[in-house]
Amino acid sequence: MTPRFICFDLDGTLYLDSCVYLRMINHFFHDTPYRDWIFPVQEQMKQVLSGQSSLRCGQFVPKQKAEHPKTPEDLFDIPGTAALLLPDPSPWLDRTLYSYISDGWTLGMYLARRIGWEGEDFWKRFRLVRNDLIDPYWGPVPNPALPVLLKELKKQGIHVVLCSNAQEANCIELLDYLGFDDSCFEELCFDADKPHTFPQRIAQWGRQFNLSPKEMLFIGDQGYFDLYSGKTCGASTLLVSPWNAADAELWDHMVQTPKEMEAYLRELCLK
Repeated sequence: MTPRFICFDLDGTLYLDSCVYLRMINHFFHDTPYRDWIFPVQEQMKQVLSGQSSLRCGQFVPKQKAEHPKTPEDLFDIPGTAALLLPDPSPWLDRTLYSYISDGWTLGMYLARRIGWEGEDFWKRFRLVRNDLIDPYWGPVPNPALPVLLKELKKQGIHVVLCSNAQEANCIELLDYLGFDDSCFEELCFDADKPHTFPQRIAQWGRQFNLSPKEMLFIGDQGYFDLYSGKTCGASTLLVSPWNAADAELWDHMVQTPKEMEAYLRELCLK
């Protein structure tokens, strides 16, 4: 069934980052007592993302600062639970107690908090990382075919919206850098507080476009934040991620790159 509505995430969905998530460790570790751990932490991150560690994407981990870590491995020595696969994941959905690891960015942010970054000091460093995304040297390579495809989807009568948890200023700059203009989307939602606001948004979109959830498709790189609410409402889901996710079986479809997502959407719309 061809969807009549598609909700895209931005970060990690409309582009593929292969290095900025690793530079996050440079930004957060370089002037701390852990500066000599930068390279081994980056290497351990690669092990986590590829599924070669007990800690994996698709898991919830407790929000705990590392107590006197003596090795880089101590930062990763924490239990992870693929809670979305459990009959009742609700105990793990408390964001004051748990973090969801879904990609290099969420893992890097978690490790920064493990060594003590918090509050405005954390966000000041994080903004430096986001600036790297629009740096021609570090940032992702734009795919000019993808904005064209989104416009084609709209011409076919499919409603296309963008919903991101990132701040508007960051998103606008990044969208412009990637070649997406206002005509690519019918609606832009920033600072969206996903997934908590998604049930209300899904109901609103249903009324606005005269749709049922079964006619909707949610696309993103983070299962819990981008897809879970749509899944529980009866919508279709597409995970876009090159990483080995412990909860990958939960989503209806999975591709590894935005290029593969593009091919999936073209085939879908030919049916």
